[in-house]
Amino acid sequence: MYELFYGRESLNHKLFMAINHGTLPLLDAVMPVITLLGGPRQVYLYGVILLTVYFVKRKAMPAPYIAVFFLATFSGLGAESLLKHFFRVPRPPFAFGAENVRVLGYVGNSYSFPSGHAIFSFMAAFVLGHGRGWRWQAPLFLFAVLVAWSRIYVGAHYPLDVAAGAVVGIACGWLVWKCYGVGERFVRARRSGT
Repeated sequence: MYELFYGRESLNHKLFMAINHGTLPLLDAVMPVITLLGGPRQVYLYGVILLTVYFVKRKAMPAPYIAVFFLATFSGLGAESLLKHFFRVPRPPFAFGAENVRVLGYVGNSYSFPSGHAIFSFMAAFVLGHGRGWRWQAPLFLFAVLVAWSRIYVGAHYPLDVAAGAVVGIACGWLVWKCYGVGERFVRARRSGT
């Protein structure tokens, strides 16, 4: 199965090599920054930003969005850890040799599938864009796509890793919003005595 999806003759590997070796000086400078900003380690930075917006303009960032953001982040991190340890796909530099992969910045030695950056960025885009118009959703999802692309460009992940990460991230965001809705309906019913 590994050879089919990750072998040297797979479409996944060929796309990875095309993106990873398609260098442009501007992208060489920008992509490591995007990959840094789109990582799950930035959850604290984004939490501070969301709380600041909440205290300045609550209408723009209601409390449920912040709560769902943090819950979905933790569920996404849990899903990432479980999937990485289940599939155990080595990152490109370890699978094909560092001399064959163009690495920009730090590439961890944890497993590759799925991309935690893609999970986090697509989860955040889905959660913060939920129920809002395209003016919210378009920039959020554009940033998520850039983060996913950057992970391939810097040599950290395969296209299949980031595609799976996007699906897992959106699924985590959707699931937490659904649970929030069920919980909210339950609380309303209890308050009304129904």
